[in-house]
Amino acid sequence: GTVIVIGRMETIRDLAATIITQKCADKFLVHFDFLDVECLKLSLSKGIGIGIVLGAAVMKVPQIIEILPGKTEGLSLSRFVLEILTFTMIAIYNYMRGYPVSTWGENVFLMLQNFVIVGLLLYHRKQINTISILLAIGYILWACFLFTGKLESLDSFVIRVLTFEFRVAGEGAMEDHLTLFTLFVAPFSRVLQIWQCFVEGTTGKLSFITQFLAAGGSLARMMTILKEVDDSVLRMAVILAASLNNVILFQIVYYTYINPPKIKEKTN
Repeated sequence: GTVIVIGRMETIRDLAATIITQKCADKFLVHFDFLDVECLKLSLSKGIGIGIVLGAAVMKVPQIIEILPGKTEGLSLSRFVLEILTFTMIAIYNYMRGYPVSTWGENVFLMLQNFVIVGLLLYHRKQINTISILLAIGYILWACFLFTGKLESLDSFVIRVLTFEFRVAGEGAMEDHLTLFTLFVAPFSRVLQIWQCFVEGTTGKLSFITQFLAAGGSLARMMTILKEVDDSVLRMAVILAASLNNVILFQIVYYTYINPPKIKEKTN
């Protein structure tokens, strides 16, 4: 019996070590030191990260439910298409960097849910055609192709851009494209939605629940990235994402409760 208990404890410790490092696993499960500040911070960060990944699996379900009956008002197709590219690029970037899945895994779930949203938007707007199908296939092949190669530091990337040595093609081009996309193109998907809501004076069928989870999740993700990942590109990207997600959430609150669009009276 004692041997079995010891064996199980070692298994639990090994599992914990893969998540919170061997040092912290030993602190908690060998020395029973639960007051180590650094290990407590790391454990909290990891817990939040895993929670974000699991929550992302259903985060956009409320938005999908809103669209199912055919209600697509106020929804920017370009925004969701760009988000698919964004989530893909961020996932590939982190995967190639070798960062823990707990710091980026939600992007895979969000990408898949955005595929459903884009499909529903195209279906209800009667825009599914040969071109859209070919583009979807091309995107999948392109994403698979990108899962190779290595990435460099942000400093090296910035220096080459400023000296007009940005690699458009050839060796190293993929790294430049991923870095550029993560920093500049990714936030544009949210800017499109913000602009559309501003111009139309309404957020249409944007789901408050989905956007609330996105805004809260992006703030939590910002905290975990700042704690666990020493990467200037990712830090800038998550700060931008958190800021823009909260702008969209504010727009939903503003146009729904503070200044809702006026209903035009029908004239005989």
